[in-house]
Amino acid sequence: MKRLGRLVRRVACRSTILLGLCLATGCDLLPSDGPNANGMLANASVNLKANPVMRFALVGIDSRISRDVEQFYHPREIVVPTAFQQAGSFGRAGVGDVLRVTVWEAGDSRLFGRDHKGTDITVRVDVDGTIALPFTGRLPVAGRRLSEIEAAVVSRLEGQAAQPQATVMVVDNVSSSAFVQGDVVKPGAYPVVRANLRLLDMIAQAGGAKHPPYETAIRVTRGRSTMVVGLQDVIDQPDKYNVSVAAGDALLLSRNSQKFLALGAVAQPGEQLFRRSPLSLSDGLGQALGLDSSRSDAKAIYLFRREPVELARRYGVQLLAEDRDTVPIVYQLDLKSPQSFFAMSGFPMRSNDILYVSAAPLAEVARFMQILSGATATVAIPRTLGGNFPSSQ
Repeated sequence: MKRLGRLVRRVACRSTILLGLCLATGCDLLPSDGPNANGMLANASVNLKANPVMRFALVGIDSRISRDVEQFYHPREIVVPTAFQQAGSFGRAGVGDVLRVTVWEAGDSRLFGRDHKGTDITVRVDVDGTIALPFTGRLPVAGRRLSEIEAAVVSRLEGQAAQPQATVMVVDNVSSSAFVQGDVVKPGAYPVVRANLRLLDMIAQAGGAKHPPYETAIRVTRGRSTMVVGLQDVIDQPDKYNVSVAAGDALLLSRNSQKFLALGAVAQPGEQLFRRSPLSLSDGLGQALGLDSSRSDAKAIYLFRREPVELARRYGVQLLAEDRDTVPIVYQLDLKSPQSFFAMSGFPMRSNDILYVSAAPLAEVARFMQILSGATATVAIPRTLGGNFPSSQ
């Protein structure tokens, strides 16, 4: 038993020495996702080091910084062009439309038949915007309301028919259609069937958007005028952005997905899509399922982003000559401070942000000790078994 005790002490002593060497040199006994820094340097044929001049500003997140960022990135109001502030055209005939003209006459002598029923004539508006009817010649109808076409038909028939009357209906509405394209369920041309038809009505006819409203942008084109607005804005502010749709309008819905990268000691690292807009820093940490409590450092939460120089000036960052448009800034959040929880709830995240949570200083030591405890437990098995037998005197 004395020999076994010496063996255990020898293993513990060597393990302690091995621990020190591993911490000093970064040995391969600890689990890792790939080669360590020493291994990369040893196998590199050329070592071009990073530019030491590259620098960044470290900004701690507090209530003032959170307020400045929120105000700077507050969504700017979209100006609706004048062309979309007026109701679109509706109820006018156009090239390609199919019209049904019904002519009524009084008396027994009739141009269009001998019974007292109206005579139906179906015609298509020609490329020159006219239609041809018996006894009237070609009538210009493109751009005219149906009541105006009815009056023109009656005027042409007067003197030829007895007290003529006419009604006009649109059988196939080709010209009064709007086109919905892009990320909708059923893209295509849809007729403007009533006056004051609006964006959300037209999108509903196309089966709705394929993606969530906060990820969907709408581009509306009318003649030479264009308006780009988010679907979420149209839903939230319909009085301003749910404009009327006119014949010939083109709606293009496209996905505008936003994402950020979560790295380090978080429960779910990797690429994260925005699940709402706007997305706060607290929302982003929530999407990554929070910190990894076994190895994270709650004082070392960093957000990497390039900020405009205007915002950097607000922070008091000393700008360099090369800082023309943007400045590399690393935001630091300390969750050991209760005030930080209020600050991060109002701090907006941006697309392509990098969120990094540093590991606690003793996290690697704890991992090694966990491995070491498993090894010493295995060595202790003979001693435990030996305890079942009486020692020899």
